[in-house]
Amino acid sequence: MFGLGTSEIIVIVIVALVLINPKEMPRIVRKLGKVYATIMREINGVRKTYGQFENEVKYLTELDEKEDKEK
Repeated sequence: MFGLGTSEIIVIVIVALVLINPKEMPRIVRKLGKVYATIMREINGVRKTYGQFENEVKYLTELDEKEDKEK
């Protein structure tokens, strides 16, 4: 996850507990989870679109090569 090791995550959690009111932690973690899910959906959408674009380029390149051979 983002190249973070266990020790870095523990430090981030401890700092968060010190800086953020523990009563607000569930709300904040829930909000971060929603943001993370939204970001992952967008990234997957971009990957899917890129894959479709890549397939179209491959198809058109093969079609163009086939037309060149027929000439």
